[in-house]
Amino acid sequence: MLATPGLRPPLQERSRRTLERILEAGTEVFARRGYDGLTIAEVCREASASAGAVYSRFESKDALVRAVHEHAMSDMLQEVERIYAPGEHWDTLSTSALVEYAVRSLAAHFRAHAPIVRSIVLRAAVDPLMRTSGAQSTRRMADAFTERLLVRAADFPHPDPEEAVRAAFGMAFEAISWDVAFGAEFRSAGALGPAPDERLAAVCRMVLLTPP
Repeated sequence: MLATPGLRPPLQERSRRTLERILEAGTEVFARRGYDGLTIAEVCREASASAGAVYSRFESKDALVRAVHEHAMSDMLQEVERIYAPGEHWDTLSTSALVEYAVRSLAAHFRAHAPIVRSIVLRAAVDPLMRTSGAQSTRRMADAFTERLLVRAADFPHPDPEEAVRAAFGMAFEAISWDVAFGAEFRSAGALGPAPDERLAAVCRMVLLTPP
């Protein structure tokens, strides 16, 4: 169960199911409309729940949005950990192809969840609690990415392969999340070109496989 500030956790199973519906509905509304467009009334309609059910659990709209953020990030984190779980499809790739595939997989994940990623990025910029929580989830995503690539640590010429892989993740994460949040019109001219995910994957490959 979420331990979000401003959330009163339910004790009964029926109440837990209601809270789950509220969080799912809140995620949908937040993804579509962002923070400013999210209203308790619309969340109630989406969740088929009463306003009383929402206010009995959340101290404020901010508490609801933070719980929605925790809920969405938990789902995304679990998906990232599944993406980078061991598997034969990783084992058959060359190291060069493995690095590019890992970066493209991260990009595909973020783009598949673009509406909620966009809303999270924009709100986290002004909500320090959400930013702190998001940083914790990002570290766990970085751990999953790093663990998968460090299987090939012997192929990376950097004196500290883990540091290099984490730097590559950070570069990819920041570039993709910015691109998803703000769109192509905010890209620096010529930085990643018309196929940013492919270019980013190639840049990360060069970072990891080129001697420092």
